[in-house]
Amino acid sequence: MTLSPTETTTYTVTVTDSFGNSDTDSVTVIVNELPTITVSESITIIEGESTNLLVSGAESYFWNTGDTSNSILVSPSQTTTYSVVGTTNSCSSELKEVTVKVTPLFRASAGTDERVCDNQNYEVVLTANEGDSYLWSTGETSQSIVVNPLSTSTYSVTVTQGDQSDTDDVKVYVDPSPVVTIANGESVEILNGDFVTLSASGANTYRWNNGASQPNIAVSPSTTTTYEIRGFIGECYDEKQVTVNVLNRVIADAGEDVFACLEEVSTLTASGGDDYIWSTGETTQTIEVSPTETTDYIVTVFNALDFDEATVRVEVGVNCASDSIDEETEIGFDVYPNPASDIVNVKVFGVLNVSDVNIYDVTGKLIQHSKITNENLEYTTTTQIGISSLQSGVYFIKLIGNGRAMTKKLIVD
Repeated sequence: MTLSPTETTTYTVTVTDSFGNSDTDSVTVIVNELPTITVSESITIIEGESTNLLVSGAESYFWNTGDTSNSILVSPSQTTTYSVVGTTNSCSSELKEVTVKVTPLFRASAGTDERVCDNQNYEVVLTANEGDSYLWSTGETSQSIVVNPLSTSTYSVTVTQGDQSDTDDVKVYVDPSPVVTIANGESVEILNGDFVTLSASGANTYRWNNGASQPNIAVSPSTTTTYEIRGFIGECYDEKQVTVNVLNRVIADAGEDVFACLEEVSTLTASGGDDYIWSTGETTQTIEVSPTETTDYIVTVFNALDFDEATVRVEVGVNCASDSIDEETEIGFDVYPNPASDIVNVKVFGVLNVSDVNIYDVTGKLIQHSKITNENLEYTTTTQIGISSLQSGVYFIKLIGNGRAMTKKLIVD
């Protein structure tokens, strides 16, 4: 028979054989109570922490981790439920569970490291990750701070989130910047067609605005040009520029030769450069001269890099007169019509071996040259001279002969 007593019970049995003989025996079924175990309350830990789980109420135990002691040390990486069964007198208790809730470990972040150049006006913003409160090594308590270190510096921040806090560091690197120098200075002058080498130093790598990447470049601009260079050390750079001023080659011009009367003042004007030195010692572009004899004047014309010379002759007439008639010898000349436009008549009278008839403008520049003769006192000679090529204005006609000169004013309209 099968019995299932709920408490300890003694059972008696009497056995009788066929002859009437009988005997009695008894058996006691001892019913042990099931053990009742008690385990630790569920607990919350921070990721990375450990906790002890305790159990009591039985003679032996078996955890789902395989442990068999009444105390186990656990360090789960995530929320985990642990179960245990207790045994007493071969009787097992009900399964008991305890949950260890794992809160992720809070980690502070001060952000990524920053790099700045020491020749820049910089302000670096450092920002920590989200939290309840902040404390920077500078003493500031905001999530973001602004720093501008003079040299490479490390900043730390402690961030508190709930019951947790953590500290992180961030470094601000202050990198050295190059100091670029151009050996030519801020400007250099060359003659048109020449080359100049521009030389830079002070950096590791270079980049010119014409695309060159070497520190030294040869250039030959046709017009004044500014070249810029950027020199680098790492990501830091410095900029400089140099202007190449292109000068034209000097071609000196002292003007046309001049005819002048004795004691007459002539104006000489040079051109072709920036500075001038005359053989008279004067250093102006224009000079006034009144030589007593025919004289060559030399002018040296300069710019910053070049020079050239030119010569102009002032021819001085002998016994130069402004009247049309020499009263003593009754010789002279007349000009008509005056004003004139296309043709002018030059009438010469008296004994005068005329060799030249010259027309000058008001600056003394020889404009036109002709020849006429009159060798008979009893006759006059009239010669027509074409002036259609002359522009409107005032001119002077000079007759030269017998070692003397005479002058008449001519108006061309």
